[in-house]
Amino acid sequence: MAACFDVAVAGGGPAGAFAARELARAGIDVVLIDPATTRPRLEGLGERVAHILKQKGLEDALQAASAPMRRSVRWAGLNETANGERLVRRHDFDATLRQSALETGVTVRTTRLRRIEKADPETGVTLTLADGETITAKLMIDARGRQAPSTTRQKGPQTLAIAGRLSGPALPSGTRVEATPQGWVWSAAEPEFGPWLQICIDADDLSGAGQTALKERMRTFLAQPHFAGRFDACGFEGDLLARSAGLVLSAPELSLPVLPIGDAAVAIDPLSGHGLFWAISSALAAVPSVLTLLEGGDPVLAARFYRHRVVGTFWRQARIGRDFYRLETDLAVHPFWAARAAWPDNKPAHAVADDIRLERRVIVDGNRLRDREVLITPQDPEGVAFVCGLPVRDLLDLSRTGAKETAPAEALRWLESRGLPSGLPDQSLKTNQTHTRMRETA
Repeated sequence: MAACFDVAVAGGGPAGAFAARELARAGIDVVLIDPATTRPRLEGLGERVAHILKQKGLEDALQAASAPMRRSVRWAGLNETANGERLVRRHDFDATLRQSALETGVTVRTTRLRRIEKADPETGVTLTLADGETITAKLMIDARGRQAPSTTRQKGPQTLAIAGRLSGPALPSGTRVEATPQGWVWSAAEPEFGPWLQICIDADDLSGAGQTALKERMRTFLAQPHFAGRFDACGFEGDLLARSAGLVLSAPELSLPVLPIGDAAVAIDPLSGHGLFWAISSALAAVPSVLTLLEGGDPVLAARFYRHRVVGTFWRQARIGRDFYRLETDLAVHPFWAARAAWPDNKPAHAVADDIRLERRVIVDGNRLRDREVLITPQDPEGVAFVCGLPVRDLLDLSRTGAKETAPAEALRWLESRGLPSGLPDQSLKTNQTHTRMRETA
């Protein structure tokens, strides 16, 4: 007899384990299916992710990460320390998140998902695991990363990341990003892990297969005159790790009862530094969608919300990456840089609004999805749904009808800062059915 759950999560990396934990905390019966095979490696973790983990009581996960470290750059003519990041041991980090999910009440199956036997929006999913067990669930979260089935609609120039643990002379403390004619390199040294080096090259710029090909490609990359022999005395401990690292819009549309998150929805280029942030933030966004659907909410809301987040993330990351590559003008003639500086277009990376209007959008309100009016302004191109806890439409109505004394003073000051001391005129209202998640403004 099949085991039955509200939600089955396939994939126990940061996106899957975090989503499973948050759903269990909300009272949902969750099973997490993952073989726990994360290979040892270092990765950068930004302070936004650290803040979310602390907020959610996951300080233990940060034990797998270093304190914030300096990041040196040699890019676009710069050769100085800029910004910083933590170094996270991904195998330890992932294991801690899975353990936290287990302790929160998630049922864990340490095996692979063999296949989805049935997926129907009305009846849910039936899954077969590698050990032969059958599981049914009302919804499935697909967090299997780039291994998840893809309906790829868009992708940019594809990047291959090759990485390994260095042996030989020690690297300086901190992290370093460096542009070269053949691609770019990220090197780091973490006290408990040791030195790590990752190169990013064009995915087609690899001859042969297996470890022999990877080692030869790493050797030729580090032998570039650009490095002036800096890595001549270095070797690598064990096998090199290779993974696809290009930006891919994997699943632009929501097809219930399966909800992709993380790289299963949009696979992120590592140049942006947003890989872990996207994993965690997409898991957070899945929670209100799942809760809404399990309570019988309108699937159309979930589909609108999902599409806006996923497609919006893809194009924003594409243009942010393009802008980073365009900074490196000295290397612009080389194929790796020329392709990435030209794609996808010349549009700005972030939303721009040149007017003030109301639109209907899907927002998160009370950890559920709601269709609400939001205010778009040049200062708030992504829109604002609430000001001081008051729906923005109600605030505008109070301001326009002269009942200002019933509105919070801070909210009225916010309106004035947007050039709306008397509310928004009726004739300027629009009812566009656009779809995004709004932030609340104080």
